[in-house]
Amino acid sequence: MTTPSPRVPDVPHRYLDVTVPEEIRKEWHSWSAATWRRNRHLEANNLFPPDQRYSVRPPAEMCPRHRESWLGYRNMTFDPISGNRWPGHPGSPFIPVGRDLNRVAEERRCEWDEKASAQMRLIEEICLSGRSPQCDRADEAATT
Repeated sequence: MTTPSPRVPDVPHRYLDVTVPEEIRKEWHSWSAATWRRNRHLEANNLFPPDQRYSVRPPAEMCPRHRESWLGYRNMTFDPISGNRWPGHPGSPFIPVGRDLNRVAEERRCEWDEKASAQMRLIEEICLSGRSPQCDRADEAATT
């Protein structure tokens, strides 16, 4: 009988032919590691790196309400068919300029990734500060 594969793959020792530093390996599912991976793509002259936000895990200390919002932003995806800009409104059909519409779509996909990642980080910061009125933990602290 074979054992099922783990849900989360092992952290690689090499990423894009670059040795992964030990401090990045320890924090593989953090924002700092996501930034490190994105920079490896840019160094390899990949101007449109893959979305790194899907590899980041929400902090365990986040309340359920903020965790749901955090996951909502993580799961927002760019639609390559419509090519809509963030946050998904159609805008004008005349905005794309140039002949390479695939490049425009990749630029917009990266824009979605950057803005969704920024929102996820903001939600983390707000929740973990303990000052958010929407935070479930703030309700518990007010009653004690």
